[in-house]
Amino acid sequence: MIRRTTILMILAALGLMAGTASAFFENAPVSARQRAMGESGAAVMDGAWSVFLNPAQLAETDGGRAGVSYVQPFGLDFADRVTMAVGLPFDSRYGRFGVGWSHFNVSHQDTTLLKENRFTFAHGLTLFEDMHSKVSFGWSGNVYSVDAGLSQGEIDPGSDAAFSFDAGLLLTVHRRTRIGVLVNNLTGPRIGEDREELPRRLITAIAYEPYAGVVTTFEFRNELDRDVQYRGGVEANVLDDFFLRAGIVTDPNRVSAGFGYGRQGFTLNYGFSTGGGTLDSTHQFGLSFDWGGEAQ
Repeated sequence: MIRRTTILMILAALGLMAGTASAFFENAPVSARQRAMGESGAAVMDGAWSVFLNPAQLAETDGGRAGVSYVQPFGLDFADRVTMAVGLPFDSRYGRFGVGWSHFNVSHQDTTLLKENRFTFAHGLTLFEDMHSKVSFGWSGNVYSVDAGLSQGEIDPGSDAAFSFDAGLLLTVHRRTRIGVLVNNLTGPRIGEDREELPRRLITAIAYEPYAGVVTTFEFRNELDRDVQYRGGVEANVLDDFFLRAGIVTDPNRVSAGFGYGRQGFTLNYGFSTGGGTLDSTHQFGLSFDWGGEAQ
């Protein structure tokens, strides 16, 4: 079984930790678009990334969606994260489904010090719909896996796994206003020999499209034993296939920006955010592909 103190020492020694961050599975943006829009996404439709952002969004996602993202947090060359998601192109009265995978790796001189994997299966369905509004519900099951490499003294910290559920709601009014609610790690999973509880979060968000091609969003994030975090962003379709994005985040204070360029179902995304304190900026890249439905 993996010891939390061992990993804390590894991450602290590498300078990866900041503020009051916990050891495992930090709340990092899964897509470059999310990062560019102030790291908010619970109420913003984002294709396959709905698997992670709010599974209730899957109920309003038609066709097939796929995406991949890559980032080196704070520009650190010894740590990287790869995230993939697929919104399955199956439509039934029982809703829509999606799967996702996120892999975080810390290595030094060809030695792997830490690996985190998250596997997610998500489902979203419509609860109510009329001419003016729509209410959707979604849930996801997550498998978290942590594996630490051998220390310099050939000590094996071990590995461990945990399982949890997320639950989300999405209210859509006149296709211009969306209210999203997401509860992360609803079941309070614990991992490691020290039984560290993975972060539980309540996320409430609103997204508004004042007119075609413009999306604004604001989000509240409540996490146990931490101050409320506020996130907000905007996206503007300045040309037919080109989008500009910007956002802000509090606690710690950061600003973000980025762009997206889409063509024939493919979209290339880039997101940038400042480090928030002494850490360097982060640059995130992503590629998505939509088929068989209306582009998002």
